[in-house]
Amino acid sequence: MHSIYKAIAVFLFCFLWLTPLYPESIPDNVQGIMDSSTFIRTQKPFAVRTDRKTLEYFIEHVEELSKYEKDYNKKEPILEVKGNNRYGVQIPSKHVTGEFSLVERQPQRVIYMGHGNAASIFNFSGYVILVVDYATQADDIGSYEEVRTSVYVKFDNALLAFVAKVASPFVIPKLDKFMTKFSTKTKKAIEYAYAIRKGTK
Repeated sequence: MHSIYKAIAVFLFCFLWLTPLYPESIPDNVQGIMDSSTFIRTQKPFAVRTDRKTLEYFIEHVEELSKYEKDYNKKEPILEVKGNNRYGVQIPSKHVTGEFSLVERQPQRVIYMGHGNAASIFNFSGYVILVVDYATQADDIGSYEEVRTSVYVKFDNALLAFVAKVASPFVIPKLDKFMTKFSTKTKKAIEYAYAIRKGTK
């Protein structure tokens, strides 16, 4: 049973390495996945010392992060830019493949949706939805973007979803830790790029 929990964790952690117009509502298929998710995790808001323009640029150009943060430039995951805010991803060492895309763009909110497959002890697949909310704030240092991320995970197989929920005491703390690590790396990359643009680096 521990091996099953580990396989679920590997799928979640690896696939999350992957986080237009302004419609009024979330597309039905995306909302349906969010409403029936196996896991929902929302981070506490965190400050990114950048301006709105820089933040939104990286939100819509995920591949550019590798130029400013070395951990995004490793051999894995292998990111394929397909155009129109669509990306393919492969993690051969973990037997993970998938695709994600920007599916919703609203003022101060973006939503990415991905679908991936993983092969461990058995094969399984599922959806990951990343919601990024942001707003301009100010303090004694100056203005910044306050960012909050939420992750929705849904497995295609109902039995696996049940097992994943049973395993939640093991999976959720690791997922939260990974989300924090992922957000920190992204924050560093964006702040570094902003500093370069301002000429302070």
